Amino acid sequence: MTRGQRALLIGLTAMLLAGLVDRVVRGSWLVLAVTLGLGVVLVVLPQAALWLASAARERLRERLWAPEQGHHHAFGGITLRIEHDAHHSWIAGSDLQRVLGTRDREDVLAARLAGQWRRDERGVLMLRVDGVVQHLATRPGRTDPRIQRLRRYLEREVLFPAAQRRARR
Repeated sequence: MTRGQRALLIGLTAMLLAGLVDRVVRGSWLVLAVTLGLGVVLVVLPQAALWLASAARERLRERLWAPEQGHHHAFGGITLRIEHDAHHSWIAGSDLQRVLGTRDREDVLAARLAGQWRRDERGVLMLRVDGVVQHLATRPGRTDPRIQRLRRYLEREVLFPAAQRRARR
């Protein structure tokens, strides 16, 4: 049923109720006004409630996802935490290890990328993405198709857009 048809049905129902009330109370404008007011409330109130509920749901959704907005990267179904600062892009060491399928200790991973790592405010090991790309290009197993796809992903989806953003500043 379209909105116009619903409005027509509600209007006819309100007229019928008003006619019945008029016959019962004969000439009482107060009863007629109350009936019409009740009809308007029955039409407007549900739509207003739906609009308010929808707006509240949207605000809640925005608030819940705000920390993730604009920071989502994934490779092979594995979410990658990548941060950008004024000079470099950084990837979480644990996320990189999940993608590579390795279980090296953090100090070993940091040693492989000497001078290209840091700890964030929560103590998570973060590796410079350009250093990771360089390491992937020279490590044993560099010809593995998955390693090559990861390297291309990091170059195309992380490094290149970050360089473009920095150039626009």
